[in-house]
Amino acid sequence: MPRAARPTPPAEPRPPAARPPTRDALLDAGVAVAERDGLAGMSVNRVVAEAGFAKGTFYVHFADRDAFVDALHERFYGRVDAAVAAAVRDAAPGAGGLLRGAAAYLDTCLVDRGVKALLLEARADGAIPGRASAREERFAQLSVPGFRAMGWRESSVAARMFVRMTSEGAILELEAGRRLPAVRRTLARFLGVAAPSSR
Repeated sequence: MPRAARPTPPAEPRPPAARPPTRDALLDAGVAVAERDGLAGMSVNRVVAEAGFAKGTFYVHFADRDAFVDALHERFYGRVDAAVAAAVRDAAPGAGGLLRGAAAYLDTCLVDRGVKALLLEARADGAIPGRASAREERFAQLSVPGFRAMGWRESSVAARMFVRMTSEGAILELEAGRRLPAVRRTLARFLGVAAPSSR
């Protein structure tokens, strides 16, 4: 007697995408507008024109312009988080890990220069008050163990200063449009170690 064929199990439902393609397309358009026009030129009309969507589509994904700009920063810092985590994955706490993390941050800023420029403008005019500071403070807290491992007594202060210096270095590199070995050497000197070789 032939065996009955086993019923094919139903396909597993696919989890919904965390960020719909339309949302990402709008964010990509925002980066393009940021690089071209800066924060002052960032308008909903310009973003949807760049993305090729109707204005109503924008409001399906974002409450307003400020929420959109914050989403740009959030995505940027997600990339920074991933780059820094990859750079320091195998590094022991200390100067080497701090420098590798700083270099990853600087390199990500150069890749996403439109978003970084937006962040700097937003900080200057207070468009996104507490969130940018909170993100910077989080990076400082992540740097504290490195300074403790180096024996710095004021590790929290040193970490905050290092993060601010790295952010200032990003501004200098963004203005130059390229890596600046002097920026990276200066960060190394702050930590009291030899400068990394230029890549």
